[in-house]
Amino acid sequence: MKEESAPTIVAAARARTIVAAARARRAFAQARIMRWVFLVMLGFCTCANAEHTWRVVILPGADPTQPAAQEQIRAIRHSIAAAAPGGVEFYTDSLDDLRFDNAELMPSFLALLKRKYEHKQVDVVIGLADFALDFTKRYHDEIWPGVPVVISSVAESRKKDIPAAFAYVPTDFDVDGTLALAETLQPGARRLVIVSGSAKLDLRFAQRAADTARARMSRQWTVDVWSGLAVPELQQRLAALDRNAAVLYTTMYRDRTGRTFFPYEVVEPMAKVSGAPIYGWYPTYIGHGMMAGSVVSFEANGRNTGALAASILLGKAPRHGAVSSASMSHCIADLGMIERFGLHATGLPDGCELINVRPSLWREYRVIVLGAAAVVLLQALTIAALLWQRKRRRIAEDEATLRSDELARAARLASAGELSASVAHEIGQPLGAILSNADAAGMMLEDEPEEDELHSILADIRRDALRANQVVQRLRALLQKHTLDLVPLDLNSAFDEGLALLGLEARRRRIAVESNLAAQDACVLGDRVQLQQVLVNLVINAMDAMEETPVAERIVSISTRVAGTGYELIVADRGHGIPADATERLFDSLFTTKPQGMGLGLSIVRTIVSTHGGRVWGAPRDGGGSVFTVWLPSVAGHTLSPVRAEFDTSTEKAALKARPMPQGGQP
Repeated sequence: MKEESAPTIVAAARARTIVAAARARRAFAQARIMRWVFLVMLGFCTCANAEHTWRVVILPGADPTQPAAQEQIRAIRHSIAAAAPGGVEFYTDSLDDLRFDNAELMPSFLALLKRKYEHKQVDVVIGLADFALDFTKRYHDEIWPGVPVVISSVAESRKKDIPAAFAYVPTDFDVDGTLALAETLQPGARRLVIVSGSAKLDLRFAQRAADTARARMSRQWTVDVWSGLAVPELQQRLAALDRNAAVLYTTMYRDRTGRTFFPYEVVEPMAKVSGAPIYGWYPTYIGHGMMAGSVVSFEANGRNTGALAASILLGKAPRHGAVSSASMSHCIADLGMIERFGLHATGLPDGCELINVRPSLWREYRVIVLGAAAVVLLQALTIAALLWQRKRRRIAEDEATLRSDELARAARLASAGELSASVAHEIGQPLGAILSNADAAGMMLEDEPEEDELHSILADIRRDALRANQVVQRLRALLQKHTLDLVPLDLNSAFDEGLALLGLEARRRRIAVESNLAAQDACVLGDRVQLQQVLVNLVINAMDAMEETPVAERIVSISTRVAGTGYELIVADRGHGIPADATERLFDSLFTTKPQGMGLGLSIVRTIVSTHGGRVWGAPRDGGGSVFTVWLPSVAGHTLSPVRAEFDTSTEKAALKARPMPQGGQP
């Protein structure tokens, strides 16, 4: 075999090298193609089913540790995490341009972010506030090419600066609504002092507030803008203000000396010395000294922002140009600050949220207080109605008592009418005797009179006159009009006086009266005349019931006895008795079994007995007739005076002589 020359060998090796290099380039190109296909397929699958772990970058424009940013970021993370099917990885990079706006820092910061996310597949970038908008507009394609961007916390006045490819969540700080609250709470104020810092955002907000105040037609404000003042100088100026001015605090991230702040940190030093109320539109200022404002909830804004980002990752919203609804502002006021300045919260809009409300029975338990007041009012009305009803009832009772007394007196008059014949007969006897004795004395005086005989005649005249007077007095006592007077009295004594009248009628009707007042010291609380009327009504009824009874059997039995804690009066007759169908209605008014009766006698008896705290009932008597029983309560501990002496007949008996009565005087 012929040996090849050296140039031939070199050429062959070079050819092999070229072929190998070509093959390597083809393999590398194929690998790159496969890699891009894989990435495209991976992206497609990500958009199609969104089942891999989401990577979300959040770019706060300010320090994320300040309260407003914390509240907003927390709401964003919660909303996205709740919607992610495969979990979420969050990355937060604070731009903090509000306190660090040195342009020399940007190249280093940009290089850091490029290296940080060079090998991270980011699914969405969320920018918060103006600097985040400016940063993502300029550097988005360098750091996160092709990744969707959501911008939030940027005023609608800058909407024109947002690229059409960016999604947007509107955030409108309600300057006009906050000024309206100042006008409501301070109707006499005409000066508006706007306080802000010297950072770019501070100055932007101050200018917007001044333009809005000057454009308001409802009030012509005198507007002063204090920007970038150091806190001591600011406090000195605020202390010179009064309630004729209103302070509108925007933000202060940096003062003119270069000192940086979280904006809420300046509110409390201002409020300690300010002679004028402070207003603002950030809810994080409330509780540090701001009095009121129309604020936007950062939590609500964060929820809207997170919801829009999640919708983009799930394919429910377009990756470019999606817009969410803005969260509405709402009124919030510090009631303690309002009261401190001597203002009134009555003009605040309905639904305004009040904080720092002092504990108050009305505020804490308004419903309970109203309910209790309603109950007390109803009770008062009920008591007033009951008192009015009681007064009316007492008037009616007094009228009924008056009518009852009049009716009882009418009944006594009726009873006196029935007794008139016997009374006339009873009075006629002593009057006839008096006349006879007077005639005898006159005849004796014509001759020589005997002194002893004249004395005897005068004694007879006196006796008969006393007898007639007693009959008249008893009848007068029964018929006279008087008011009810309940006093302790002897029941037997009162009934003795009544029997003296009834005896006359009994003799006229040829009826025997048997009395057995056996109850000793029968003391009751009562009215003498009315109790006598009870006896008279019952005995007259008994006499009427025996009109058809044979004379020999006409007997009325009257007795008293002790019965438990009281005494009973029992009136029994031998008349026709009580009809079986009349027992229940026996004491009803206007009910009677007599042909000529009025039906008032027993009704009046029941009324009088009830007034005395007793009770009355009637029943058939064994062997025929009827028996009526009256029970009256006793009164213990009373000493009775000898009331019987008023109508005692001892004087009459002492005057009687044991001699024949003159002609015409014999009863």
